[in-house]
Amino acid sequence: MPEPATQVSSTETGQLGVYHLKRFWARMLAKRAGWAVENTASDWRHDNLVLNGLGLALEESMRYLMQTGPDFSEFERWVLHKNGGTLPPLQIERLNSVLSAQPYGEELQANLRAIAEAENVLSADDLAFWAENGYVVLRGAISGEQARATEQAVWEALGMSPHEPASWYEKPIGKGIMMDFYHHPALLENRRSARIQKAFAQLWQTPDLWTTTDRTSFNPPETAGYPFQGPHLHWDMSLHPPFHFGTQGLLYLCDTPAEQGAFCCVPGFHRHLPSWLANLPAGTDPRQIDLTPQAVPIAAQAGDLIIWHHFLPHGSSPNRGTYPRIVQYLNLYPVDFKENMDWL
Repeated sequence: MPEPATQVSSTETGQLGVYHLKRFWARMLAKRAGWAVENTASDWRHDNLVLNGLGLALEESMRYLMQTGPDFSEFERWVLHKNGGTLPPLQIERLNSVLSAQPYGEELQANLRAIAEAENVLSADDLAFWAENGYVVLRGAISGEQARATEQAVWEALGMSPHEPASWYEKPIGKGIMMDFYHHPALLENRRSARIQKAFAQLWQTPDLWTTTDRTSFNPPETAGYPFQGPHLHWDMSLHPPFHFGTQGLLYLCDTPAEQGAFCCVPGFHRHLPSWLANLPAGTDPRQIDLTPQAVPIAAQAGDLIIWHHFLPHGSSPNRGTYPRIVQYLNLYPVDFKENMDWL
């Protein structure tokens, strides 16, 4: 791979006709070859946009490129394979419109109007709770039947049985409780849920949002030989100012009482994060401060969605129940979402 990978324009395409995909491929292969490739805020935003727009996970895609080093045609075939062999033309049109700063066509605009005009799924009380606590639970984000179907897909991917607890510990799940499991049709259907899209549209105050392709997770009960794997309380954002609004979310795929490894967070911390950081003693690493005593586990039912403000310290909790906690992570964000590249 030649050094000037950045000379590949975002509008240069291959057989799929998707803008920026070739630039992403070229930059990753340049890194693989050992070249120093600048990671600008624009490229970072476009990388995530094109991958999420194509239903691809960032880490999975980078791992494939860095380990395999495919030519661009091979990469496009891999993209098609991950999408079941086809890409909807409207999906490509939407991506290319954004990446070339062109307005959406009528069908895309009609789809967004339908979301905007749909009945609200978060009530005034829900939104007031969100403003105070920094999280909200959307009940019945997907049906119980769909949640059970997705849970079953997770069991099958793991090669485990919900009726054989010994099987839950026989092999590694992935990184701790996190699974690299992204492309099952049930996961895709959940990402397309109209209720989920509307909830995020209410919080972001726009229907023009992009859905992430995130992991699932499997958190079995603790045993003498299997302690809690984490993640403990953390932030998935830079703690260096300026700070910008952002959301995160997860979908419970099985009923999850508080003691069953439930999602936990520090309610209301979004209202205090900047001042809390500013008042820390010089040299203090905010990520090393234990906020666990302030954390609250959030119990919910299969099919319920938890959305939280990304200023909240959050994490999983030790599973002291009798059944695993199984969730799908997902999030929606606008194309102009501001992410601080100066990581702290």
